[in-house]
Amino acid sequence: MAIQPQEAIKPLTVLELNTRIHDLLAARFQSVVVKGEVSGVSLRSGHVWFTLKDATASVGAVIFSSTARRLPFLPENGQELVVTCQVDYHAQSGRINLVVSRLDYDGAGKLRAAIEQLKRRLEAEGAFAPDKKRALPFLPRCIALITSPSGAVIHDLQQTIWERFPNSRLALYPALVQGTASQRSLVAALRQCALDGLADVVIVARGGGSFEELMAFNQEAVVRAIQAMRIPVITALGHTSDRTLADLVADREARTPTAAAEMVVPKKADLLRQLGERGQRLQRAGLAALIVPAHQLQLRRQTLARLAGDLHARRRERLAHLTSMLRQRDPREVWRQRERSLQECRRRLTHARELTAQRMAGARLQIGGLRDRLIGLGERGVRERLRNLESRAARLTALAPEQTLKRGYSICVDGQDGGIIREAGQARQGQPVNVLLSAGRLEATVDQVIP
Repeated sequence: MAIQPQEAIKPLTVLELNTRIHDLLAARFQSVVVKGEVSGVSLRSGHVWFTLKDATASVGAVIFSSTARRLPFLPENGQELVVTCQVDYHAQSGRINLVVSRLDYDGAGKLRAAIEQLKRRLEAEGAFAPDKKRALPFLPRCIALITSPSGAVIHDLQQTIWERFPNSRLALYPALVQGTASQRSLVAALRQCALDGLADVVIVARGGGSFEELMAFNQEAVVRAIQAMRIPVITALGHTSDRTLADLVADREARTPTAAAEMVVPKKADLLRQLGERGQRLQRAGLAALIVPAHQLQLRRQTLARLAGDLHARRRERLAHLTSMLRQRDPREVWRQRERSLQECRRRLTHARELTAQRMAGARLQIGGLRDRLIGLGERGVRERLRNLESRAARLTALAPEQTLKRGYSICVDGQDGGIIREAGQARQGQPVNVLLSAGRLEATVDQVIP
């Protein structure tokens, strides 16, 4: 009996092997949680690349731009983080990356410890000393508002200020107050406010939030920017049990934006009432001076002169305020404000265009990867099915009756009913039989049956 040679094993290409590894990892590690130290952070095309390591091993990780925009913070070198991710194996380069979908601090205790360490350092520098707190102006000519340009906070501030003192001049410096870009945005707004020199006092406000959402106000860059302001700063970060470092370094701290507005400007009606009361006292003092003895007349005259001087000073201050309001309504000033607003709109449009371009580039990369993967999977499936088909055809050919007959065997068939005779007991003497060979057949008669 001839021995069939075994079919040669077809080797895999490197891409085929890597693709199989990719499929196995993708199926097994669709969502894993990994803890480690961040190092080697870099930003490329809106994507954040970094290495996650521990004492004995390291692995690459990436946060794609679409995910980075919705995270409350981005990784920094030296941070201990817990990342939720998917294990991705790049078939072309044979490299593993963690595709991160969520970031968490490795315990809020460590983050609070870092903030406490910064707090102690600032306290040692005297940043929170009461003697460094500046007094608020009695009636500010201009109030700077640093907050989000949309939402309830800016509305509450404007409404409260204008209800207390109508036509107060406000200067809005838009800033992000939450998210990965809020730190840079707040610092830029504070610096622009100081550079313009328009305001007498500034309110930094937001509508409350969790410990993580208020992280920007615990960053050293924001605290230093508040500390460097030449005018008083009031923080109004909403109802929260945690006082931020920005609250501690500010000149005043309000629990809500409405309370900050009430702290900045007095009620105009109260000022008018006080002025009327003082005028009446002045008139009464003048009448009393007519009936007092002559030796007291000089004292009353001096008091009257002092009161008149105070009134003159207040009227002069009122006149300066009205002049400032008229200057604010100057068409040239309105044009400058609208020009600044137009520049801000242009900046936002450019930023939106850049973000759209980044998203389109990322989508193209994903489409290209999916297309290559689909082509690879299709070709591999066709090759595997072809090999299975060839193997089964070979086995069927080897088991065919013709192959057995070719090796010298024959089949004995009953000459009458055509049934196959497998044992001698199935035949009888004189029975006609047909013997099938690999080529042709023999017609015979049974001469003798030997069981």
